[in-house]
Amino acid sequence: MKQNTTKKKSRNMVRTIILIASFFALLMAGTVGNIGYSHIKKAYFASFQEGLKAAAVLMDDEISHEWKGDWSLSEDGDLKKGQAEIHDSYQKQLDELHEKTGMHYTVFYGDTRYITSLTDENGMRMEGTQASPEVVAEVLGKGNEYLASDVEIAGQNWYAYYMPLTNSDGSVVGMLFAGRDTTLIDGNLAAASKAIALTFLGFFLFNLVVARILVSQTSKSIRDIVGGLQNLEDGNLDFYIEERTFKRKDELGVIAESSAQVRDKLQDVISATKKLSEDVTKSGINLANSAETASRISEQVTGAVEDISKGAMSQAESMESSVHNTNEMGDSIDDITDRIEDLSAAANDMLTGANRTVDTLTGLMDKNVDVMNSMQDINDQIRSTNDSVKDIAEASSIITAIAEQTHLLSLNATIEAARAGDYGKGFTVVASEIGNLSTQSKEAAVSINKIVERLVAESQKNVETIESLSESMREQNAQLTTTKGDMDAVVVNVNNVESSTKMIAEKIRLLNDLKASFTDIISELSAISQQNAASSEETNASMEELNSTFALISNAANDLRDMAETLNEKMSFFTIEKISA
Repeated sequence: MKQNTTKKKSRNMVRTIILIASFFALLMAGTVGNIGYSHIKKAYFASFQEGLKAAAVLMDDEISHEWKGDWSLSEDGDLKKGQAEIHDSYQKQLDELHEKTGMHYTVFYGDTRYITSLTDENGMRMEGTQASPEVVAEVLGKGNEYLASDVEIAGQNWYAYYMPLTNSDGSVVGMLFAGRDTTLIDGNLAAASKAIALTFLGFFLFNLVVARILVSQTSKSIRDIVGGLQNLEDGNLDFYIEERTFKRKDELGVIAESSAQVRDKLQDVISATKKLSEDVTKSGINLANSAETASRISEQVTGAVEDISKGAMSQAESMESSVHNTNEMGDSIDDITDRIEDLSAAANDMLTGANRTVDTLTGLMDKNVDVMNSMQDINDQIRSTNDSVKDIAEASSIITAIAEQTHLLSLNATIEAARAGDYGKGFTVVASEIGNLSTQSKEAAVSINKIVERLVAESQKNVETIESLSESMREQNAQLTTTKGDMDAVVVNVNNVESSTKMIAEKIRLLNDLKASFTDIISELSAISQQNAASSEETNASMEELNSTFALISNAANDLRDMAETLNEKMSFFTIEKISA
């Protein structure tokens, strides 16, 4: 029953594969054929358009250069080129072009056919007929070349190419026509479409036959694999898969190889399972004996656990003492932290004061330099004044000499006046006044000399005093410089103290964090010690339960031996006497 169901499923799968392959083959053929026909049609029309355009250009070249002049109509309505009537000559040329190319040609003047190779259904030339309004608007109105597809002329459909006919001034006066009816084009396209359809139908049938052959071979391989799996289902591991299935390079060959590997693995597993069941039987007996031995050992472990419990209690007491010591250490660290913070604050204050002192010394040194500069200016001014006083003394000496000379002159004048008698009385008065003035001048000069001598003496003392003050200021400036250097060193040392204080504070904070972690660890160890003590007590109780468990293990070992014997009976369902590759 199972075998028939499997074959039915196989036949359904093959039929499904063929139908799906056929559907997609038809779909592909239709799609490719449609795309190919579309591209062929576009290429054919493009080529045909180029041919029509070339024919129109050729006609334009032949008729435009044969006669000189512009296009016009005579009074009789005949078409002229320059001064020549060209109807008969051009008609012959158009007929010859038609015979050579199979196309029809027309020369329009305005919208009317004047020279043409076209004939109507009665065989009459279509001279005098007009072009369609669409062609007239595009070519005559806009001056463009125009390709008309599927245009109706004399009851037939045409493909036509129109070119504007121009005079020498560039004005559009007519059109040139080159065209062919659609019968030949439609026939060629129909033949191409039929060839494409037949080609793809042939490919489809060929692919269908090939697919049928491949599916037939695949079905045989599938049946080989299914037959082997049915043997596996029946417990028969001595089955064989045909060599042709193994030689396949596709997934079925892989499945066949995997099925053989599964068969070999199952043989190995079942053989090992049988052997293992025998070993389990022996192990059950050994396990029962081991359970009795473990029971005796558990009693010894119980005594050891009691000793561990006592040690755990002692360890818990030690941990409590360590917690107390750790707390005291933490208090000491907190005190050190407070002292370090005070020291850091004092160092900051000291650094601020030292910086202020350095700033004050710097300002004082600047003021001292200003004072020394001012004293130097005063010294220079006193020396200049001293020089001026000396100049005054010299002038005073000159005045004294002048006064003495004036006094002598006054005496001489008095003597001469006395000799003159009455005539010299007036001059005597003048001489007397001059003598008095010389006396006063001499006295004033003497007073000035005394004053100058005192000024020179005082000036000299001032110069000496200024020099003494300058020396003192220089010494004071040197001392200030030394003091500033000492204060700079103090600032550097205070900075070092502050940095060291910060470093110590950081280390103290780190130590404080470590103290907290250490306290937590000690607390955890204390809790663990207490837990160990409690666990030791629980372990004592567990060991008692373990003894009873060993008894259960012994019973379970006997049950395991019985199950191994049952497993041996179940494994006898499989047949593994023969092994096939």
